[in-house]
Amino acid sequence: MTGTIQFQYDAENDVVIVTPHWKIETQADCDAWFKQYVDYFGLFHRKVDAIFVLDDFVVASQIVTVWSEYRARLMKSYIRISYRVNSNSLVNIMVKASSFKYNAISQDADSIEGAIEGIKAARLEVAASA
Repeated sequence: MTGTIQFQYDAENDVVIVTPHWKIETQADCDAWFKQYVDYFGLFHRKVDAIFVLDDFVVASQIVTVWSEYRARLMKSYIRISYRVNSNSLVNIMVKASSFKYNAISQDADSIEGAIEGIKAARLEVAASA
């Protein structure tokens, strides 16, 4: 069964809140998961800031390496600043490994509100260094 992803654009904060409902177990899952992101984020015609709420997201250990490559492509192509909320420990480890290996960094937050504040602070840092 193919998973789904709920996307919610918060116009006030110019951030996309993403809630994937997935258990990634195969290459076909990676393809379908990635296509859902491409179909949505492609509508913006720019990189976006995003918060990933990971309460219902699992990646099986046998597909971690492949999924990490997809994640890195997603981050580099579509995401400017990102935060994770509620990731389980295995997903957290995989994301950190992917972040390091592919230079596709993401931060952690305790809540969506905390992630929004983190994104705002990161935007200020980017603006100050420009």
